Formats: sequence, C-alpha cells, structure tokens
Amino acid sequence: MSLTKYILRTIRHYLKLNFTIVLGIALSTAILVGALIIGDSVRYSLQQITEQRLGKTSQVITASERLFRQQLATELAEKSNTETAALLRANGFGVIDGGELRINQLAVWGVDATIGNFANYPDAFQLQNNEVAINENLASLSGLKVGDEFLLRVDKLNTFPANTPFVSEKEATVSFRVKVARILSTDELGNFNLRNIQSAPRNVFLNLEWLNQQMGLQQKANVLLVAEGVSGTELVQNLQRSWKLDDVNLKIRENQELNYTELISDRVFVEPVVEQFSLKSVAGAKPVFSYFVNDFTLGDKQTPYSFVTSDSNLSGNQIDISEWLAEDLKAKVGDKVKVSYFEVGPLRRLVQKDTTFIVHSIFRIEGEKADPQLAPVIPGLSDAGNCRDWKTGVPVDLKKIRTKDEDYWKAYKGTPKAFVSLETAQKLWGNRFGRSTAIRVDGLKKAELENQLLTGLLPAQLGFEVKDVKTDGLAAASGGTDFGGLFIGLSFFVLFASVLLAFLLFKLYLGFRKTEIGTLTALGFSFPAIRKLFVAEASVFVLVGILLGIPFGIYYNHLILKAINTIWVDIVRTSIVDIYIRPVSLMMGSLIIAAMSFIAIWLMLSRFLKNEAIALQRKSVAGKVKSGNRSLWIGLGLISLSIIILFSMGFRSGEINPEMFFISGFGLLPGLILIFDFWMRRLAVQEKAMDFSLKAFLLKRIAGERRRNVMIVSFLSVGVFMVVSTGLNRKDLTSHAELPSSGTGGYDYFVETTMPVLFDASSKQGREDLNIPASAELVQFQSQQGDDASCLNLNKISRPRLIACNPEAFDRRGAFTFATRTDDLDAQHPWLTLNKTLADDVIPAIADQTVIQWGLMKSIGDTILYKTEDGKNLKLKLVGGLANSVFQGNVIIAEDHFNRAFPSVSGSNIFLIDAPDTTSVASDLQTGMRNYGPEISKTTDRLLNFYTIENTYLNIFLMLGALGLLIGTLGLGILIFRITFEQISEYALLLSLGFSKSIIQRMVMCEKLFLMVVAVLIGLIPAVLSGLPTLLSSLYAGLWIWLPAISILVIFSGTIFSLIAIRMAFKQNLVQALRNE
Repeated sequence: MSLTKYILRTIRHYLKLNFTIVLGIALSTAILVGALIIGDSVRYSLQQITEQRLGKTSQVITASERLFRQQLATELAEKSNTETAALLRANGFGVIDGGELRINQLAVWGVDATIGNFANYPDAFQLQNNEVAINENLASLSGLKVGDEFLLRVDKLNTFPANTPFVSEKEATVSFRVKVARILSTDELGNFNLRNIQSAPRNVFLNLEWLNQQMGLQQKANVLLVAEGVSGTELVQNLQRSWKLDDVNLKIRENQELNYTELISDRVFVEPVVEQFSLKSVAGAKPVFSYFVNDFTLGDKQTPYSFVTSDSNLSGNQIDISEWLAEDLKAKVGDKVKVSYFEVGPLRRLVQKDTTFIVHSIFRIEGEKADPQLAPVIPGLSDAGNCRDWKTGVPVDLKKIRTKDEDYWKAYKGTPKAFVSLETAQKLWGNRFGRSTAIRVDGLKKAELENQLLTGLLPAQLGFEVKDVKTDGLAAASGGTDFGGLFIGLSFFVLFASVLLAFLLFKLYLGFRKTEIGTLTALGFSFPAIRKLFVAEASVFVLVGILLGIPFGIYYNHLILKAINTIWVDIVRTSIVDIYIRPVSLMMGSLIIAAMSFIAIWLMLSRFLKNEAIALQRKSVAGKVKSGNRSLWIGLGLISLSIIILFSMGFRSGEINPEMFFISGFGLLPGLILIFDFWMRRLAVQEKAMDFSLKAFLLKRIAGERRRNVMIVSFLSVGVFMVVSTGLNRKDLTSHAELPSSGTGGYDYFVETTMPVLFDASSKQGREDLNIPASAELVQFQSQQGDDASCLNLNKISRPRLIACNPEAFDRRGAFTFATRTDDLDAQHPWLTLNKTLADDVIPAIADQTVIQWGLMKSIGDTILYKTEDGKNLKLKLVGGLANSVFQGNVIIAEDHFNRAFPSVSGSNIFLIDAPDTTSVASDLQTGMRNYGPEISKTTDRLLNFYTIENTYLNIFLMLGALGLLIGTLGLGILIFRITFEQISEYALLLSLGFSKSIIQRMVMCEKLFLMVVAVLIGLIPAVLSGLPTLLSSLYAGLWIWLPAISILVIFSGTIFSLIAIRMAFKQNLVQALRNE
C-alpha cells in the first residue's frame, strides 16, 4: 500500500474527528484573515475618502490669512501647463426654517466653472447668483432639498486682518438668502476638504464672483487648486514668476508733486519682513510710521483724535507740532505736551497710555508737512467724509469732537498734526503687525520699486505655502490607525481559543490512535517515519482548514464592517468603510496559521513518540503527588501582595486609583489558582478513615486528575478574568469633573464658534455682548487651523490644530493633570512654562497624552514643525502630556508666542467657561453668541464623546471575548471527552459494582460542573476587584449585568458541551472495556 493511499484511508476512517480538526483550523484562519482584511478595508476606504474629497487636486496653494488675485490661478496654469482653480474659502452657518434650526461650522466655498476640472462631473458647479450647492452630509443634517431657501451668514473676508488696530470689527459678517440648486454626491466633489479626516464636512458652494460681491471684494481668492502634471519645486518657481504685489495686499503709489514713491499695505502696517528687505535692498528707502492718538494735552487745553507721524530728524522725546495744534493748545517751543493713545493688544484689549514730549519746533502745514498720505489708509476712518462718520476699532468720544476738528478733517484729512522721532514712534506704537505704515523712496519710479520687491522677496515669506495635499492625504490614510492589528488584538482570545481547540482535537486524534502507533512501532517503523506519516496527514487537515477558513474570514470581515458602519460607527466616524481584499493578506494569514499548526503538531508528535511502543498501549501509572506547600505559600504571597497594593495605592489621597485596582486583581488571579492547586494536592495525598459519601468520592476523583483539572480551571478562569476585567476597564470621566485637576479643568462648558470673537470676552462689555455671567470664569483661545489629532480621526496627523491662551488662567486654578512631563516643565507652575522660550528658539507646547502617543505617534520631548506667517520654521517641543482632557486633538502654546508667529489670525473661537449657576448658562450663551455660530457642549459630554471610541472597543472585546470563552468551553468539552474516554475502564468497574450508567454519567457531570463553577469564581473575583472603580460608578452601573452574563455563558455552554462529550464517550461498550483492562 502506498503512503498516499494509507493516508487517504486513514482520513476516511476518522472522517468525523478529522472534520472537527479542519473546522478548528478553519475558524482560526477565518478570525486571523478576517482581522487582516478589516485592516486593509479601513486603509483602502480612507484612501478612497481622500481621493473623493480631493478629486483631481494634487497640490494646493494657500496664503495664510491673505487674499490674492483670482487671475493668479490662470497665470500659474499657463506657466505650469496644468489645470488650476481659484476658490474663496470662508466659515459660515445656516439659519433654516426661520431660525428653528441652525447648522454651524459650515465650510463655504466660492467657486467658478474651473473647479469642474477637478471633479468627475464638471457641470455640477454651474451656479447662478444666490444659488448654492450643498453636499449630502449637510442635506441630511438640515433636511434641505433642492429648491429650498435658507439664510446663510458668512465670515466677511478682507485684505486686512480683522484684528488690525483701529479697524472696526463691525460688519465682520455678511448675511444673504440662498436657494439650494443642487445636492452634490461624493463623486461630484461634494465632500471637498483639505483637512485629513474621514468624516464628511458640511459644504456649501456658491458662485465665486457673487460671493466676492457680497463681501465687497473684487476677484479675490484664498485657495488655489493645482492638478497633476507639475512638481512642487516647479510650482514654487512658477509662483515666484507669477505673483504680484496685489497678491500680498501691497500697493505702490507715486507723488509727483513731492517726488517720492511709497509702498503701503492694505493691512495698514507694513509687515516686518517687507520692511527689513526694503530698507536693506532698496537704496534710499526710509520707513514712515503714523499712529492715531486719542489727544494732545497742555495744561487745561486738549486737542482730540489726531495722527502723529515719525520724522527721522527728531530724537528722544522731541515733538514737532503744527501751527494749527500750537494755536489750539496755546503751545510754544519748550512746552511739555502730553500725548494719550491706546495700546492695542490681542483680542482688542485696550490699554490707554500717556507719554510726555517737549515741543522742538512749530511748523506750517505746507510742503512735505501737508501730505495727507502720511496717514495710513484705515478702512472706516480714512474714507469718512467727516469725523462723526468714523468707524474705528477703538472707542471714539464724539462729544469731544469740535467744529474746528471737523473743519481740519475736511481740509487736511489725516494729515498729521505732530511729528516724533522714528525710534520713539516704533518703541511706543510698534506691534506684531509691523513697525511702519509706509516705506518711502525719493526719486525712484514705481516700476523699479515693484521689480525690486517682486524679485527679492519670496512668496513663502509672505504666507504663501505650496502643499502636496494628495500625497500627504494618502500617506495620512495609510499611516493611521492599524485596524488589522487592532482587531487581531481584540480577537486575540477568540483566536487563541480557536487554535487551542484545533490542537486539542488533534491531541484527541492522537489519543484514538495510540494502539495504532504502538503497532506501527512494533512492525519496525521508526519514530521519524511515524512522525512523517502523521505530519503528512496533518498537512491535509491544515490545507483544507485554511481553504475553508478563507471564505469564512471574508464573511467574518463583512459582518464586522457592517457593524463598523452601523452600531460601531463611533470608532470610524464614517459609514462608507468598504470591503477590500488583498491577496497578500490572505496569503499572510494562511501562512501564519499553517506555521502555528505545523509547529504545534510537530511538538505534540515529538512528545507523544517519546514513549515506547508497549507503553503507548498501556495506561501510565501516576507518580507520587507532592504535598504542594510551595503552591500554598506562593499563592498566599500573591494574595497578600494584592491586598497590600489595593489598600496602600488603590486609595491614595482619598481617591480611587483604577490602575492599582487592576494590578491588584491581576495578582490575585494566579494566587487563587495556586491555592486551588494546593487543595487538590492535599486531597490527593490525604489519608483518612474511609468515607463512602458521594462528595468525598467525587473530590477524590477530581484530585486524582489534579494536573488536568487544574489546567481546565486555569484556562477558564484566565479567560473569564481577561474578558470581564478588560470589558470593565472603562474610565468614569464624569467623576470629580468639578475639580480643576480633572479632565474638564473644572470648567462646565466648551464653546467653539464658527466666526471668531474679535474682542475680550472676559471684559465687562464682552460679557454683556455674549451673555456670559459676571461670576463665570472663562478662558479664550486663538487657533490656527490644522488637522484633528484626536481619537476621532483615523488618519496619521503631523500638524494638529494649534490653540493658544493666556496660561496664567490655568496656573491660578491648578487646572488639569499632567500624565507625562519633561524636565523643562516647571514642577510648581507647569502652565507658566508655556511663556518661556527654550534653547534654539524652540517654543514649549502641551498636548493631551493621547494626542502625543496615538494621534501624532510621538513621545514627550519630541518636536513638531509648523510654518509661521513669514515662512519661517516654528519648532514646538512637547514638554507636557495631559491626562484625559477636553483638549484632545489640539496642541496648546502661549498666546504671546502664537501672536508673534501668526499675527494675522483674528480673534478667538474656543472658550472654556466655568459658571457657578449652570441652569440657564447654555441657553444664555446660545442667545448671546447667536451671530457667531456657537457649538456649546458640556465639558463632560465632550470627554465622553472622545471616550465612546474606547468604550466601543471594550464592547467589541467583550463580545469577541465571550465568543472566545464559548469556543474555549467547546475545547473543554473535547478535553472532557478525552479524559472520559481514557477513564472508561474505571466507569466499567463502577458499573460492575452496581452503579447504573445514568448515575455514573451524573457523577462525571458533577465533577466537571464543579470545575467550571470553581473556574468562574476564580476568574470573577479578581475581575470584579480590578473593575470595582468602574462598577461603582453611576455612569457604568449597567455593567453589573456582565458578571452573571459571563458566568451563565461559561457554565451553561460548558455544561452542554460536557454533557455531549460524556454521552459520546459512554456510547462505547463498557463491559468490553473492562475485559480489555
């Protein structure tokens, strides 16, 4: 007989048992392959989302907070020989059904026909005036349909930052009614988004020209899309050849009469990088600095509201005043004149200051001194017909304005009434926007100055940035959360139980063939030859099991993805995760299962074949059982150590420490198992007067199979502990939420507005405007847009959103708790560290530890690189990691550092509010902030939103763990069948002594039921201890149901499988078994 024929006949003979082995391997393969496919599917879906949200966009050009010409897109398209599109991006919110519904955080896009080149359906963006196209996500949230109208309020964009000193913050938004003309699908670029995130935005698309008109702009854009066909380096070069001064809001004007050429900015102040280049590279360039002051005072005389300009011929505290001002103040040379002015800080915080000057000379308003262009162009001020029409960003007391002041304005406009030295002007009034309001050059032609600026300055120095969004987006999608590894981890116990089941079945298979192996040995077959024979048979099991397991794995993946898209949607925040199968993953999963199977089979066979052929046909004789004192002392030691840890560290400082409870429970588990082992050993060696009770008989039998029974108890108790303790390992984030050290910082509300609030909300006027109670504490945050690095985002993030505040507010209340820290973080005042500057101009930053570890995939002490407005590198060092805070997804720095790096970022849009009486605060805030589009949430709700993901994972683990326990109890049934089969001659002896077959079966069942109850108790007691902080929480009170549920599952399924196994074993002829013995 050939080897192949022998193997095939053997497989056919043991077909039923072989089929169970194949199913065990198929189940293991299905779980592993399914988990790998889940990883591939999520990764593929994220890449598809990236492709859909970007369309044919390859690169993007942005200019920080600037607006540039739409024509720049056309010029770049010609030079780069590729498609481009100019867009105008703004924030907005919608008011629907007369205010019944408000949808905040809308992404408003001004587009023209050119964006159609980046979508699969070019005609989708043919929009008329006041028509909008919205994406499906917004339509679903709002209930809007084609033909519906709603009110759209949009952040009004300008060529100057909204927080520029002296520029009025009034009319910061524009509102208009629009009509829904189209609802865009994902294929129609409906989910267009430049941020790396899988959740769909709330997009509104309008006609670009019409949106410009509504904002009072002319052909402006702030986003430029570039299709494939040009490299990043070429694009930067083409941008350098294409940009104009108008793209960076600079203008050049000539004064023929006074023979000078002047560079000014729409942003009022000339930016430092432009000033520095001009003074260094343009011959004869000199800065001009003019400032709007509140008044001049001399004695009891006062002149209100005037411009003061710099004069390089003056020094120190000298001041030249006009004859008009001298007459008004009755001043003469040598008099001391006090000048009052506002120092404008962040969030328009005004500090009135006074400086005293000595009159150096008195001049006539003529020639160079009569030049109204010395005053900067300030919107709302420079274009006013009279003083009473001024619209400024500082308080103006109209009662102080006299008829002579009106006459001066009509005659001279902003012509300065006084001059001070340049050094003094810059010292007193220089700010983050600049230290000059103009750069003047005598005798230079406009074209010459423009050419020098365009060739010498780099667009990157003025906020322009070229981003390869397609490459970055696909990399972020590929490098994010590894769902394959994650689900292998979550399915670990199921996988372990499945593999163990297959190996127990194979061991049972070997047990059935003991006699055959002995016979083969007696016939002259060597052990290597026998091993080769069995490995060949096992290869068939493994191959068939893997081939069956692959389609099961695909179906398992389908079920998991269906759950991810519905009941588990919290972990992906999107419902469009599609199945994607890579042959490599199928092969990898198959090879891993095959390798595990062959290694285990080889080891089992080697151990099995160590015995002599005759010994294989006989029962082994049990050796002497040791007393087990070592098990007792080690077990008691572990239990004592657990109790010490629990009471010394679990209740430290009067608060419960969940980690210590888990460690205590983890140590208690092996201690209880060892105590059970000691008890079994004592029963096995105990010599007492003969006790014929059923209880004593059963205990003696259980102790006689100590090793196997301890193994059964250990396996089940460890499984129960793993599933229950991990499933209960949830954080009660609402516990002690009122404490400053908690994840809420002791604040009640987290508010994020769609439009920035430009003023100081903590001021008396600010509180009144926003309906913030006078007794409430609040912290305002400025922000620089970035990607969401919280656990809500599956993509790998390199630049999270940057937020900034005054850290002294947190220092005063000792807010939040640091999970990790570097030596740079001050031990007593950690938040004040943010005000420092570290070596090499590195800025300290703080983030949630979850963001650092999982969002950024970095460690404490690492650096993150950002770009400032002037194109320089901004290095942030992560000096502290916060424990479970509301700041997840963000990086925090001090507002002083932020304003220096991003001076054009206007206002703040994030608020933390602590209100003593919270009964009506939310509704009051909603009313007070209605024009800013607020999203108001309780800080506890925000924390819970982040950790719904973690809790969802724990629910998945509980479910899969319960499945693993179910499979484990099936394995227990197989083990019981093997043990019962081996002990069948003992049961035959009991039968001959008068015991009925049913009584013997009940005795065996009682033995196994006793073991299962002991295993459940040994597993549950440490698990309950480890999860006690969670179980005692009112938030997770419902988790108590898991304890009886898991217990019932294990005992019930174990009972069923054991009963089946015992009945199958007792189908043999007991009398014949006794004769064989």
